[in-house]
Amino acid sequence: MAGPVVVAGVANVQQTVPVDDFPLHYAPVRYLPHRLRLEAGGVGLNVARVLRALGSPVVLAALVGADPAGVLVRAELERAGLGGAGVVAAASTPTSVVLVDPRGARQVHTDLKDLSDAGYPRALFAELVAGAQLAVVSTVGFARPLLNVAKAAGVPIAVDVQTVTGVDDSYCGPWLRAADVLFCSAERLDTDPAVFARTALERFRARIVVVGLGADGALLAVRGRPARFVRAVAPHGVVDTTGAGDALFAGFLHYWLGGGDPDDAMEHAVLVAGCAVGTAGTSPHIDEAHIADLLARPR
Repeated sequence: MAGPVVVAGVANVQQTVPVDDFPLHYAPVRYLPHRLRLEAGGVGLNVARVLRALGSPVVLAALVGADPAGVLVRAELERAGLGGAGVVAAASTPTSVVLVDPRGARQVHTDLKDLSDAGYPRALFAELVAGAQLAVVSTVGFARPLLNVAKAAGVPIAVDVQTVTGVDDSYCGPWLRAADVLFCSAERLDTDPAVFARTALERFRARIVVVGLGADGALLAVRGRPARFVRAVAPHGVVDTTGAGDALFAGFLHYWLGGGDPDDAMEHAVLVAGCAVGTAGTSPHIDEAHIADLLARPR
């Protein structure tokens, strides 16, 4: 059996609040019967949960507090089969509020608590990645030193720098330089996505760069080949775009690790993300059989 995918990142408590539109119209009270959702989320958990739902062996490396929010997160980790030695006690658990409009657009308000400056045990992470097939290292402060641990272990590294501004983004620099597989969103790029991808392949070690384009799909760039666009697919409509980028990332990694073909992985990944946007919240109900069925249908 292949080694696990080790995912280092945030697991938090997320409150989702539907809104009528952006920008928000002020009202002192809004009644939303059966429309508020409180659930566990966060980039690390989102990616790990999708990988596991698709069938990849996963170990989650996260910091979770013993506070009420941490109780909820730990319960979800156990339900999802993601609890274990990689989940380390912290002073407090991150929380977020996500505002979602009727078209699925979202605005995320995040409180990372002390995670930006917290430390994750490097010796433990070295144990987790020993024999792993891939290390997925999120762009949260506690995960930055883990990039060198994964490199020292000779484990390929995948990162999603999300709303990076460009190849010179100072905060994301360590992740940009360490990644073998590099994902990001085009939302805040200071240049054309194709230019960003080409420059990243020229400057950094990554051999695969994917830029998420939201409703327009994704740009796939592989070293030594022309870049290509893959259109978005939403087979169940658009309900909530929260976590769509995480689903695209996890879907690509699962199918790429399974077959080694980035084009095939990208075709599957847009369907995984399409299922995610058709589901309220960040825990899409997907598996390989459903994705295979969708891929076989005329589009």
